[in-house]
Amino acid sequence: MLLNKELKVLAEFTSNYNSELYGRAIASKLKMNQKTVSNVLTKLEKRHIIKFKQEGRNKYYFLNKLNPSTKEMIKLVEVNKRITLFEKYKQINPLFSELEKRTNGISVIFGSYANFTKTEKSDLDLFVIGSISELSDLETLYNIKINVVKSTTNKFKPDDLFSKEILNNHIILKGVDEFIRLIW
Repeated sequence: MLLNKELKVLAEFTSNYNSELYGRAIASKLKMNQKTVSNVLTKLEKRHIIKFKQEGRNKYYFLNKLNPSTKEMIKLVEVNKRITLFEKYKQINPLFSELEKRTNGISVIFGSYANFTKTEKSDLDLFVIGSISELSDLETLYNIKINVVKSTTNKFKPDDLFSKEILNNHIILKGVDEFIRLIW
């Protein structure tokens, strides 16, 4: 079972599943006590979810991608991010549901909605790997401009600049398993 603190710490690894993170940097970004973060990292390491490499006195943590449980934990973290989105933007939850229904494939929210900095004038940025039905009726109904960027699994390259922007700050609306498999 994952606790809220563990979810928050593991969420830091979702911007790049290959990242190596320093405990102090995680604590600073999350505005959490450094000792608390250290305890969480130690607990995750004992469960073989993460590993670390030592450079001098510093430990750099990274996901243990050889452990099948790690991928399952990351799925939980990604689902938790989606739940947080639903809680933050309750008034447009029906919009998110409709976007899920109209997408055939993977849909990922990125930009201001994904980092919870949206303003009245913010567009909803949606990345779709697959296809999506017409959305103009939803834009009118919710008075939100929806920018859709489409791709295919063959064209999606995790190392290109645009993909990195999405991976750095994303919330998977539909297709958690498929998206993780694509970039794992």
